[in-house]
Amino acid sequence: MSRRDSVDPAKIEAEAAAARAAQDKRIEEQKAAEHQRIEEQRAAERERAEREKNAESDLKRSLDQFQVAEQRAVEIYQNAKKGTLSGQVFVSSEKAENFKLGAVRVSLFARDAIDVLLAGLKTYADVKIPALSASLDVAKAASNQSDAASYFSEAAEKARNEYQKIRDKRDSYYSGSFYFSYLQSAIATVETDADGKFIMDVPKGGSFVIAAKAQRYAGKTYVGEIGIDITEHYYWIQPVSLEGQQQRVQNLSNNNLTSTEGTSSLIHTDD
Repeated sequence: MSRRDSVDPAKIEAEAAAARAAQDKRIEEQKAAEHQRIEEQRAAERERAEREKNAESDLKRSLDQFQVAEQRAVEIYQNAKKGTLSGQVFVSSEKAENFKLGAVRVSLFARDAIDVLLAGLKTYADVKIPALSASLDVAKAASNQSDAASYFSEAAEKARNEYQKIRDKRDSYYSGSFYFSYLQSAIATVETDADGKFIMDVPKGGSFVIAAKAQRYAGKTYVGEIGIDITEHYYWIQPVSLEGQQQRVQNLSNNNLTSTEGTSSLIHTDD
């Protein structure tokens, strides 16, 4: 055997040591990267928690301002010269059938009070939605992993339920029900008759808002042989002003729902 072909133990040891050192370096770099990821995640969670805390405080302040403005508007309403606002609440189906909505409460609010409230609610929703979307991504990944392991297992069902729960909560901030849950202390409220018609006294001067919500049973849809009841929900928040006139007509229909784009509705929702 020539010297060239002989094994050099020192060289082999040096190469092995270099390989170990490289491996140790990669492990340390991976640990450092994981540590940084965890710290960034914790920082993001702390920042998100702080934003939510501030959003809660801001919303409370908006609700207080809304209540004060509404109380002031109620006092002014008592002695104001009034005209009448009348209209009809109805919806049309895809088959062009009109449905008159009776027993719907139509409420009057001061425009400045509503503006404060809606701005506060929109800001609050803009904070809650991203936070819930992040949780939804985690829940979706967990659900997919559980389904892949065993779709019919208890763990998989629990993961799917958790995902749906978070999704429903997130989507609620896009809905009219979220905004209407805070609409209280109306200046005046009337109820539609069997033909969906209403009439209410409104001050001749000033800017106001009428709000109404309704629902209608729309039949069943079938998934295979399983029938699922469908209930449609409707929401309206419309600006109104008599502008010194004695009367005005303002109908509430498909054309100005909160879910209808390009209308005068003060909010736009997904439902």
